[in-house]
Amino acid sequence: MENIFLNIHGFGSSGQNSKAQALIASFPNHKLISPDLPTDPQESLNILEKIIFENGSDRIIMQGSSMGGFYALVMHLRHNIPALLINPALTPAALVQSRVGEMYDFKNGKKLLIEQEHVEIFALIEKEITEALTSGGVNKGDVLALIGEQDEVLDQNIMKGILAKLGAEIISYDTDHHFAGYDKITENDQKVRSFLLTLRS
Repeated sequence: MENIFLNIHGFGSSGQNSKAQALIASFPNHKLISPDLPTDPQESLNILEKIIFENGSDRIIMQGSSMGGFYALVMHLRHNIPALLINPALTPAALVQSRVGEMYDFKNGKKLLIEQEHVEIFALIEKEITEALTSGGVNKGDVLALIGEQDEVLDQNIMKGILAKLGAEIISYDTDHHFAGYDKITENDQKVRSFLLTLRS
Protein backbone atom coordinates (compact mmCIF):
# COMPACT_ATOMS: atom_id res chain seq x y z
CA MET A 1 0.00 0.00 0.00
CA GLU A 2 1.35 3.42 -0.96
CA ASN A 3 0.55 6.95 0.08
CA ILE A 4 -1.87 9.02 -1.96
CA PHE A 5 -0.59 12.50 -2.76
CA LEU A 6 -3.06 15.37 -2.49
CA ASN A 7 -1.63 18.43 -4.22
CA ILE A 8 -3.21 21.75 -3.23
CA HIS A 9 -2.38 24.65 -5.53
CA GLY A 10 -2.06 28.29 -4.61
CA PHE A 11 -4.30 31.30 -5.24
CA GLY A 12 -4.57 31.90 -8.98
CA SER A 13 -2.91 28.62 -9.93
CA SER A 14 -4.39 25.28 -11.03
CA GLY A 15 -4.25 21.57 -10.35
CA GLN A 16 -1.75 21.23 -13.18
CA ASN A 17 0.85 23.38 -11.42
CA SER A 18 4.56 22.64 -11.40
CA LYS A 19 4.37 21.08 -7.94
CA ALA A 20 1.95 18.44 -9.23
CA GLN A 21 4.20 17.80 -12.24
CA ALA A 22 7.17 17.30 -9.92
CA LEU A 23 5.30 14.59 -8.01
CA ILE A 24 4.26 12.87 -11.25
CA ALA A 25 7.84 12.84 -12.51
CA SER A 26 9.43 11.73 -9.24
CA PHE A 27 6.79 9.24 -8.07
CA PRO A 28 5.11 7.88 -11.22
CA ASN A 29 3.58 4.87 -9.42
CA HIS A 30 1.78 6.89 -6.77
CA LYS A 31 -1.79 8.09 -7.05
CA LEU A 32 -1.99 11.87 -7.30
CA ILE A 33 -5.13 13.92 -6.64
CA SER A 34 -4.69 17.52 -7.75
CA PRO A 35 -8.03 19.34 -8.06
CA ASP A 36 -8.68 22.72 -9.62
CA LEU A 37 -9.97 24.65 -6.62
CA PRO A 38 -12.59 27.40 -6.87
CA THR A 39 -11.95 31.01 -5.96
CA ASP A 40 -14.01 30.82 -2.76
CA PRO A 41 -11.87 29.60 0.18
CA GLN A 42 -14.70 27.84 1.99
CA GLU A 43 -15.71 26.00 -1.18
CA SER A 44 -12.08 24.96 -1.62
CA LEU A 45 -11.96 23.53 1.90
CA ASN A 46 -15.23 21.67 1.28
CA ILE A 47 -13.70 20.01 -1.80
CA LEU A 48 -10.64 18.98 0.18
CA GLU A 49 -12.84 17.58 2.96
CA LYS A 50 -14.71 15.47 0.38
CA ILE A 51 -11.47 14.14 -1.12
CA ILE A 52 -10.16 13.20 2.32
CA PHE A 53 -13.42 11.48 3.25
CA GLU A 54 -13.53 9.49 0.00
CA ASN A 55 -9.89 8.34 0.08
CA GLY A 56 -9.25 7.85 3.79
CA SER A 57 -7.15 10.19 5.86
CA ASP A 58 -4.72 7.42 6.88
CA ARG A 59 -3.18 7.15 3.39
CA ILE A 60 -3.08 10.78 2.24
CA ILE A 61 -0.02 13.00 2.24
CA MET A 62 -0.80 16.63 1.42
CA GLN A 63 1.42 18.97 -0.53
CA GLY A 64 0.32 22.59 -0.52
CA SER A 65 2.02 25.62 -2.05
CA SER A 66 1.40 29.25 -1.12
CA MET A 67 -2.34 29.56 -0.37
CA GLY A 68 -2.52 25.82 -0.86
CA GLY A 69 -0.06 25.52 2.01
CA PHE A 70 -2.51 27.44 4.17
CA TYR A 71 -5.30 25.05 3.19
CA ALA A 72 -3.04 22.05 3.83
CA LEU A 73 -2.18 23.29 7.31
CA VAL A 74 -5.85 23.79 8.13
CA MET A 75 -6.61 20.24 6.94
CA HIS A 76 -3.76 18.91 9.06
CA LEU A 77 -5.16 20.63 12.14
CA ARG A 78 -8.61 19.21 11.44
CA HIS A 79 -7.65 15.65 10.46
CA ASN A 80 -4.02 15.01 11.55
CA ILE A 81 -2.96 14.39 7.94
CA PRO A 82 0.75 14.90 7.18
CA ALA A 83 1.40 18.08 5.22
CA LEU A 84 4.34 19.28 3.16
CA LEU A 85 4.06 23.07 3.00
CA ILE A 86 5.84 24.97 0.23
CA ASN A 87 6.10 28.71 0.93
CA PRO A 88 2.78 28.60 2.78
CA ALA A 89 0.78 31.84 2.88
CA LEU A 90 -0.34 31.66 6.50
CA THR A 91 -1.80 35.18 6.71
CA PRO A 92 -4.09 35.16 3.65
CA ALA A 93 -6.55 37.76 4.94
CA ALA A 94 -3.84 40.42 4.94
CA LEU A 95 -2.61 39.37 1.49
CA VAL A 96 -6.10 39.49 0.00
CA GLN A 97 -6.92 42.75 1.78
CA SER A 98 -4.18 44.48 -0.19
CA ARG A 99 -5.88 43.45 -3.44
CA VAL A 100 -9.53 44.24 -2.72
CA GLY A 101 -11.15 45.68 -5.83
CA GLU A 102 -8.77 43.97 -8.25
CA MET A 103 -9.81 41.48 -10.92
CA TYR A 104 -7.64 38.39 -10.51
CA ASP A 105 -7.04 35.97 -13.40
CA PHE A 106 -6.63 32.32 -12.47
CA LYS A 107 -4.49 29.97 -14.57
CA ASN A 108 -7.44 27.61 -14.86
CA GLY A 109 -9.38 30.28 -16.76
CA LYS A 110 -11.46 31.62 -13.88
CA LYS A 111 -11.64 35.26 -12.91
CA LEU A 112 -12.31 36.75 -9.51
CA LEU A 113 -13.17 40.23 -8.36
CA ILE A 114 -11.55 40.33 -4.93
CA GLU A 115 -14.02 41.75 -2.42
CA GLN A 116 -14.04 42.44 1.30
CA GLU A 117 -16.09 39.29 1.79
CA HIS A 118 -13.07 37.20 0.76
CA VAL A 119 -10.95 38.94 3.38
CA GLU A 120 -13.52 38.13 6.06
CA ILE A 121 -13.76 34.47 5.04
CA PHE A 122 -9.99 34.05 5.13
CA ALA A 123 -9.82 35.80 8.51
CA LEU A 124 -12.39 33.38 9.89
CA ILE A 125 -10.45 30.34 8.65
CA GLU A 126 -7.18 31.79 9.96
CA LYS A 127 -8.62 31.54 13.47
CA GLU A 128 -8.11 27.77 13.29
CA ILE A 129 -4.35 28.37 13.06
CA THR A 130 -4.44 31.02 15.79
CA GLU A 131 -6.23 28.58 18.09
CA ALA A 132 -3.66 25.89 17.32
CA LEU A 133 -0.88 28.21 18.50
CA THR A 134 -2.30 27.99 22.02
CA SER A 135 -3.52 24.38 21.96
CA GLY A 136 -0.51 22.25 21.14
CA GLY A 137 0.29 23.11 17.54
CA VAL A 138 0.88 20.45 14.90
CA ASN A 139 1.62 16.76 15.30
CA LYS A 140 5.36 16.29 15.73
CA GLY A 141 6.97 15.07 12.52
CA ASP A 142 3.84 15.48 10.44
CA VAL A 143 4.33 19.01 9.08
CA LEU A 144 7.39 19.88 7.02
CA ALA A 145 7.69 23.43 5.65
CA LEU A 146 9.96 24.32 2.73
CA ILE A 147 10.80 28.01 2.74
CA GLY A 148 12.22 29.97 -0.18
CA GLU A 149 14.44 32.63 1.32
CA GLN A 150 14.22 34.76 -1.83
CA ASP A 151 10.40 34.80 -1.71
CA GLU A 152 9.18 38.05 -3.28
CA VAL A 153 5.55 37.67 -2.14
CA LEU A 154 5.61 36.62 1.51
CA ASP A 155 7.43 37.98 4.55
CA GLN A 156 9.19 34.75 5.43
CA ASN A 157 10.20 35.97 8.88
CA ILE A 158 6.50 36.11 9.75
CA MET A 159 5.78 32.72 8.15
CA LYS A 160 8.72 31.04 9.88
CA GLY A 161 7.67 32.58 13.19
CA ILE A 162 4.19 31.07 12.92
CA LEU A 163 5.53 27.70 11.79
CA ALA A 164 8.08 27.59 14.62
CA LYS A 165 5.42 28.36 17.23
CA LEU A 166 3.25 25.57 15.79
CA GLY A 167 6.13 23.11 16.06
CA ALA A 168 6.54 22.47 12.33
CA GLU A 169 9.91 21.45 10.94
CA ILE A 170 11.37 24.11 8.63
CA ILE A 171 13.93 23.75 5.83
CA SER A 172 15.17 26.84 4.00
CA TYR A 173 16.20 26.95 0.35
CA ASP A 174 17.75 29.67 -1.77
CA THR A 175 14.77 30.06 -4.11
CA ASP A 176 11.76 32.24 -4.85
CA HIS A 177 8.01 32.15 -4.13
CA HIS A 178 7.35 29.92 -7.13
CA PHE A 179 9.98 27.59 -5.65
CA ALA A 180 12.04 27.16 -8.80
CA GLY A 181 13.88 23.86 -8.77
CA TYR A 182 11.24 21.96 -6.80
CA ASP A 183 11.40 19.11 -9.31
CA LYS A 184 15.03 18.54 -8.36
CA ILE A 185 14.10 18.52 -4.68
CA THR A 186 11.51 15.76 -5.16
CA GLU A 187 14.08 13.80 -7.15
CA ASN A 188 17.10 14.20 -4.90
CA ASP A 189 16.30 15.62 -1.43
CA GLN A 190 16.14 12.57 0.82
CA LYS A 191 14.44 14.45 3.66
CA VAL A 192 11.56 15.52 1.43
CA ARG A 193 11.32 12.15 -0.30
CA SER A 194 11.21 10.33 3.03
CA PHE A 195 8.46 12.65 4.28
CA LEU A 196 6.35 11.98 1.19
CA LEU A 197 6.93 8.24 1.08
CA THR A 198 6.75 7.21 4.75
CA LEU A 199 3.64 5.19 5.57
CA ARG A 200 2.08 6.41 8.81
CA SER A 201 -0.93 4.13 9.26
